[in-house]
Amino acid sequence: MTRELRRMAMAGCLRSLVLALLILPSADAADAAPIPVDGSKRVELTFDGVLNDPGSRTTSADIRHDPTLFAGSNPWSGRVSLGFTADAVWLRSEVVVPPAAAGRYVLMLDIPNFERLEVWGSWTEAPVAAMGDDDATNPLRAWRHSASFDLPAGRHTLWFRAVTSGPIAVPLALWQPDALAVAEQPRIYAHTLLTAVAALLGVGAVLLAAVMPSLPMLLYAGSALASTGHIMAMNGLDRLMWGGHLPIGTNNPFVWLVASGGFGIAFLFSVLPLRRHARWVMPVVPVALGLALLLIYNRFLPDRDYTLNPLGPRNLALLILATGVVASVQSRLMGHRPAGYMILGWLALVAGNVVAALRNAGALPFTEVTYFLPVYAPVVEMLFFAAMLAAQLRLLRIEKEEAQRALVVALRRNEEELAERVAARTSDLDRANALLGAREAQLRQILEAAPMPIVVFRTACSTPLYTNRRMRDLLVGGEGSGGETESAPDIRTIYQVPEDGDRLAAALARDGFVENAEVAMRDSAGNHFWALASMVAIDYRGQPASLLAINDISRRRQLEQELVKAKEMAETAAGLERAARDAQRQFLAMISHEFRTPLTVISTATQYLQLEAGADPAREPRLARIRRAISHMNGMIDACLLDDRIEGAGLLLRTSPLDPVLLVCRAVDAAKAAAPQHVFTTFTGTLPRTAGDGQLLGMALSNLMENAVKYSPPDGAIEVALQQDGSEAVVTVADRGPGIPDAESGRIFEKYYRCANVEGVPGAGLGLYLTRHIVTAHGGTVGVQNRAGGGAVFTIRLPLQSMIEAEYRATSALDTELDNPAWNGAA
Repeated sequence: MTRELRRMAMAGCLRSLVLALLILPSADAADAAPIPVDGSKRVELTFDGVLNDPGSRTTSADIRHDPTLFAGSNPWSGRVSLGFTADAVWLRSEVVVPPAAAGRYVLMLDIPNFERLEVWGSWTEAPVAAMGDDDATNPLRAWRHSASFDLPAGRHTLWFRAVTSGPIAVPLALWQPDALAVAEQPRIYAHTLLTAVAALLGVGAVLLAAVMPSLPMLLYAGSALASTGHIMAMNGLDRLMWGGHLPIGTNNPFVWLVASGGFGIAFLFSVLPLRRHARWVMPVVPVALGLALLLIYNRFLPDRDYTLNPLGPRNLALLILATGVVASVQSRLMGHRPAGYMILGWLALVAGNVVAALRNAGALPFTEVTYFLPVYAPVVEMLFFAAMLAAQLRLLRIEKEEAQRALVVALRRNEEELAERVAARTSDLDRANALLGAREAQLRQILEAAPMPIVVFRTACSTPLYTNRRMRDLLVGGEGSGGETESAPDIRTIYQVPEDGDRLAAALARDGFVENAEVAMRDSAGNHFWALASMVAIDYRGQPASLLAINDISRRRQLEQELVKAKEMAETAAGLERAARDAQRQFLAMISHEFRTPLTVISTATQYLQLEAGADPAREPRLARIRRAISHMNGMIDACLLDDRIEGAGLLLRTSPLDPVLLVCRAVDAAKAAAPQHVFTTFTGTLPRTAGDGQLLGMALSNLMENAVKYSPPDGAIEVALQQDGSEAVVTVADRGPGIPDAESGRIFEKYYRCANVEGVPGAGLGLYLTRHIVTAHGGTVGVQNRAGGGAVFTIRLPLQSMIEAEYRATSALDTELDNPAWNGAA
């Protein structure tokens, strides 16, 4: 509130200063001479009193009945600006009308853009006239504000109440109606002509922008049309044409000027080479901000005086003007020659604004020159803008001509290069044709020497176009007259079943090729044979054709039939073998039963004999030999049965928890009992419990120890060791025998294989074979190596597995047995 009061006080001081400078204080309002209205065509009105009415609180009754309100005021011509104010200003003028001059007069305000002027006369209580933008009741339609009334004879006082957002200047004159009509016609024609120039510039730019899509031309059209709207608002032609300003939301004509400047700035930035420099973004920011604030002012503050606001329409226009001048100058300094016209156009607007500022400040009077020179400055600007466009178009035409000349030179050079390339290509084509002819001859030689019949025939009618030697033999039974012939019979006669040819043709049309199709064919003598036919679609000398290659497979068909017979014989032999294996299995089961019964009897008898003999040392060796023989016979029977299980249906594990240390110790104890003449050395570490088939693992260890006893000399040392290596249990059995020959170490685990250096030692060659299968079934490995000083070391590595792992391995082994055809046959 304090700021608003300060602004109002400052504005009042400025108005007082202007009045003090422009109006001489020597004449008192009451003593001023009245203006004679003597019937002249035009009478200029001056004012002997001026009253500022803040808040518009003073009424016509106050003015009429209180003459002291104008006390102390000075005379004023009305053509000198009092400055900007939002308050109402009361003016008083004294006139003398002779009886001969009384009658109808027209009061004319020389400013076409004025908001409201009301007139009262001393001869009547009612207002005699009203004019301005805000008055829609005046029946007169003119390009300047006017009103007609009857002026009676005598001395009268005229009071005028002026309200406008522009500078306060009231150039009033009384006109005779006939004289006014004659005097106004030339002025109307002149203003109409100047306005039409601006409008034609805008309309012509719109048409050019439509014919050749151009954003700068469209922006130029917007600036020209907005300038036309501003000109019409300032010269009053809009009032003359349709009785008021264009309905744009406000009667302030500077809105048109701001819009014109906005389009002009956009036009400037679209045609000048400014986008390459980031500093040019800075002028755009205040312009955009100003336009946004302008919309806010026009939307929310339409009736408030904001002429002194730094962001008001007039100041926004000045901001846009300054931005345009700076941008144009810098663009010209950058070397863009058409920017000079742009500078002249902006300078024309600068000159118009300078004149308007001096006029509004009171330095220049309100005349037609000082009023309309700023109004028509945008027309000059538009003409310079058009000149700049013409200069740019000239530069573009020059650049286009230079580009066309360069293009012509390039086209000629390209034409010469093309001619050279055509000549080179023609030479290459000739060489390629010669090479193609040579390759065609070479290809014919290859086709003639091909081991299979080949024919090229027309796809439509199956007429041969080319046949190699073997195909001619097949079709006509001889060499014929050459490769290219149309005398050969139709290619469809080669098929035993004609439908086969149609089937191959359909497949060729569908897939584009046929590969190794078995068909029955016949030669020219009528002999039938089987062949693999392959076909492909080709272009043969400019016409669609198909290539057919035939591979005789009669011999292969015969061999296939023989293989079928051989397969049937093999299946028969396999059935006989399975039957023999079943008989063998039954025989082994019977032998096992027949042998185990007497062995059990002998073992029982041996135990009784040992009890009866007591401590007789003479019988003990014989009884021991009997026990060893029984044990040896039982081992042979178990080995035969286990071998039969492996050969027949695979090895089925019966998994259970076991202690590896206890398993090794039992195997060593059994070996000691069977061979007391040998020395056993046992080393066992601490191992966790594991899972496996204890019976089969015990048999595997027994086989290794039995071999160690068998091939070691009497009283020879046999070393057995058990230790843990990571997640594996490692069992080693070392003897002092002859060792394993290096050439035979890879075969000793084969079935029935015995080394050449053990011919005098009894054995069947099954022990190591069974040991390997048992260890492998448990997921382990068995190996052998000779030791220094003689002997062999057998090593078994078994994984230390849980019951879950062991059962999974056993289940997998069972699935393998069930899938084995031998097991199914045995079952």
